[in-house]
Amino acid sequence: MKKRMLAGLGALVTAASLAMPAGAEVPITLNAGFTQWGFDGDRRLEDDATPWLGLEYAISDQWAAEIFYSEDDVDRDGSPFTAEVTTWQVGALYYGGSYIGEGNRVRPFASMGLGELDLDYGVADSVETTAHAGAGLRWMLTPRFGARVEARLLHSLDEGENDFLFNAGVNYYFGKVSAPAAAAPAAPVDSDGDGVVDGRDKCPGTPAGTRVDADGCPLPVEKIASIKLKVNFDFDSTEVKERYFSDIRELAEFLKRFNDLQVEVEGHTDSIGPEAYNQGLSERRAKAVVELLVNQHGITASRLKPVGYGESRPVASNDTKAGRAENRRVMATLEVEYTD
Repeated sequence: MKKRMLAGLGALVTAASLAMPAGAEVPITLNAGFTQWGFDGDRRLEDDATPWLGLEYAISDQWAAEIFYSEDDVDRDGSPFTAEVTTWQVGALYYGGSYIGEGNRVRPFASMGLGELDLDYGVADSVETTAHAGAGLRWMLTPRFGARVEARLLHSLDEGENDFLFNAGVNYYFGKVSAPAAAAPAAPVDSDGDGVVDGRDKCPGTPAGTRVDADGCPLPVEKIASIKLKVNFDFDSTEVKERYFSDIRELAEFLKRFNDLQVEVEGHTDSIGPEAYNQGLSERRAKAVVELLVNQHGITASRLKPVGYGESRPVASNDTKAGRAENRRVMATLEVEYTD
């Protein structure tokens, strides 16, 4: 009997070794201990303690598959002879708690399964199919080493007898006993490369090089718009020639686009004639252009300020005919910053 128990233990250890590559953590538990039999009265066997061996394979953190084996000689009631009792059981264990954790933890479990009970009385042999169910506690003294107690009912499907096993033993777990290290958080992704990660980017797909705000949306682009009007006049004239009408229309459109702007319309003359006369002539020239902007293009008069500078601001020499023609003029210059 003892040789067979040792052989059984050797088979379990061999199976565990084959299942575990060197240095690997495989979720296998080796169990060993003693069981106290409580035989059905019809068997005429005395209750006795026998050794048992077990092997578990953890399918998940709660479920494990189990092989249970026990063999020993048991005294017979009222007889000097013994009977050899052998049982093996296969089944499933359901645990409360986890394999992962520190020591000094209690894991309750339930067991169920099928097996075989072999009774050898010497002159007769009985082999019965059994179903079993039970419950117990596994006390993890350390993360791997623990103790186990269990009560298990064996029901003979062939004879109808009910036998009890009260198991106590120790166990050793070869699997993982600590939770895997938390994975490093993934680096934030900035798909469009604007400096704002995708999780905060409210304007994905921003073109490369675009300046963006904290939400990844394009910042307004500062731009400058400008226009310059120059209208020249004949000698001693305030009449605006038709060839300047398109330039005046462009100034009007600019003022309509930027409708909060005001503009100074400057009138100028050459140096021929009295200075006081030229001052009045420059003012009349400025007003002539303002009247066109107001009457023909609908620009509000309050936005236009006609100013005469007379002969005080020449842009060319008054000693030549061409220079004097350049000085007889009306000017308007505008420049504005805006965002697009």
